[in-house]
Amino acid sequence: MIRVLHVGHSDTFRAEVGTYLGRLKDFQYRGTSDSFDLLETIEREGPHVVLLDFKLDPGGGFVTLREIRKKWKSDQVAVVLFSDTPLGELLMTEAADAGADYVVLLPVDLVILEKRIRQLIRKATVIPHKELTLKQVKEICTAYFERMGVPPHFDGYRYLVEGIWLASLHPAWLTSVTQHLYPAIGQRFKVSGAQVERAMRYAIDVTWARGNIDQLYQIFPYVRENKGKPTNSVFIAKMVDLVGLEVERTG
Repeated sequence: MIRVLHVGHSDTFRAEVGTYLGRLKDFQYRGTSDSFDLLETIEREGPHVVLLDFKLDPGGGFVTLREIRKKWKSDQVAVVLFSDTPLGELLMTEAADAGADYVVLLPVDLVILEKRIRQLIRKATVIPHKELTLKQVKEICTAYFERMGVPPHFDGYRYLVEGIWLASLHPAWLTSVTQHLYPAIGQRFKVSGAQVERAMRYAIDVTWARGNIDQLYQIFPYVRENKGKPTNSVFIAKMVDLVGLEVERTG
């Protein structure tokens, strides 16, 4: 039984998650908006995963996250931090440093959320899994990129595919793209991490200017509301989720 404790201010989101996970026989879910005495609640109920609101009162999710990490390591209690606004590269790095195992941008597909929770549990119990190949990632990304209109002749196109593959193999790099992901891609292509970041950003910018906007809004629904573009890390994280779902679907 996978025990999930959800602490967040949105009654609607808690209800959605509770309804979805409540249908799964191997999940036990409890949601609350009360962050007071949270450490005692974790001690008492022993959740495997805590879903934590970035805007949690008092003090915010980072403060609570650090308090959790003073008592429990990731293999004891995994923490998924969620936010309804993009955190940006610096805050993503801070989230990783504070001890977040994964960061979710709302709205989120609950199938993907379930998948991530299961991945965190498998990681904690060290269950081996079949490694994803670069060829698989390229094939799936090519199909999605064609739908979106990502220019295939841009360097950023190749860097994005490589980043999606590496982030699939090393999920923790999604919260530390500047320190780990960009340099790893740069090493493979013999360019700097800064060049990788700029090329990715340019490819995403051009895609949002000239690509298939209906497909982009379908894949990144929050963009329509915020009237912006996803950051490199948000784009890659979304594609990592889509690649994972496609691999599971096709076996």
